[in-house]
Amino acid sequence: METPSPGPEEILRHLEERLHCRFKDTRLAVQALTHSSAKDKDCPCNERLEFLGDAILGQVVSEYLYHHFPGYEEGDLSTMKSIIVSAKTLAEKARELGLDQLVILGRGLAEKKALPRSILCNAYEAIVAAIYLDGGMDAAKTFILSTLRMTVEEILKDEHEKNYKSMLQDHAQRQMATIPVYRVTREVGPDHKKMFQVVVELDGTEYGPAWGASKKEAEQRAARLALQQIGLLAADAESSGPGLDV
Repeated sequence: METPSPGPEEILRHLEERLHCRFKDTRLAVQALTHSSAKDKDCPCNERLEFLGDAILGQVVSEYLYHHFPGYEEGDLSTMKSIIVSAKTLAEKARELGLDQLVILGRGLAEKKALPRSILCNAYEAIVAAIYLDGGMDAAKTFILSTLRMTVEEILKDEHEKNYKSMLQDHAQRQMATIPVYRVTREVGPDHKKMFQVVVELDGTEYGPAWGASKKEAEQRAARLALQQIGLLAADAESSGPGLDV
């Protein structure tokens, strides 16, 4: 026998328990969790809230980084922000908050075992907007910083894996509607000590080349170079090559 889906009141109760807050306008909370596949005339979807939440999130995170890291250059701040507000990070926070169990979906999506990252990311941003509209900027800021501060601390302690490929792909998908393409252009050395040269192409522009002791390492370095040349990552003295005269 199929388990009935929780109703709006039950969803709201679980949401308020997990967020440790109370909504004055309960309709906002339900709307923030309603995917477009489940909208109807009485229950609008969360797309408009997601749009607003994205802007609020960007402002709060940018302001926090600006005030707390006065010695960081614009490129470094942009890199940190791109990690903090990435779809990957926001989807993880949404799962931690249990939003994956509360999102209201249409029948087709509801039957899927795992929700797409984009749905969870959008739900988090929509919740930000709902809290803002219901309780003001201070309430939204408190929610954002309480859920994302750990990510900031991980970056500062270098415990966060700086996955440049993920950062580049997230930027490419969000801002350019494309994905990076990596290509091995050279291989040198014996099989047990081979070095790989890789370039990455993004929207018709080639970045690199970069060298690595494995294809994965070379791709990460090529992505790093691309981020630097695009202006999302501050340039440093690290060489893109293996010290070979090539």
